[in-house]
Amino acid sequence: MAGSYVENDRQSYRQTASPGGRATGYQTPSESPTIDERALHHSTIWRMLAWLGSQSVSLVLGRQQVQERHPGSTCHRFLGAVAPHKFRSPQREQLLRRARQLLHLIAEWEGLFCRRFFPRFATRAGFL
Repeated sequence: MAGSYVENDRQSYRQTASPGGRATGYQTPSESPTIDERALHHSTIWRMLAWLGSQSVSLVLGRQQVQERHPGSTCHRFLGAVAPHKFRSPQREQLLRRARQLLHLIAEWEGLFCRRFFPRFATRAGFL
């Protein structure tokens, strides 16, 4: 979902959390006597992106690993530009850019190493 937000210039946090106007949440089991209405709040998308954007060490070390495995990779050149209306401060822009760069790197990483980036690489490297 975080990737969907940064990749689509016209998508808002609310649209990301509720694709097609339907809330993303839990399905109440049919045998349950109460209705469970917990749903993903749109602010959760920002929290995901802020956490991803704070993983600068993961980004640097992940890029090094990809470059060692595949020297022709251009992951280090991906700027991760985000639509200007999605941020109001340079700090938020930097977090969104870094999050997008990391999401781009994760896709390449998992294709090259056939392993999950999180938690495998990040946790074992000891920088989470």
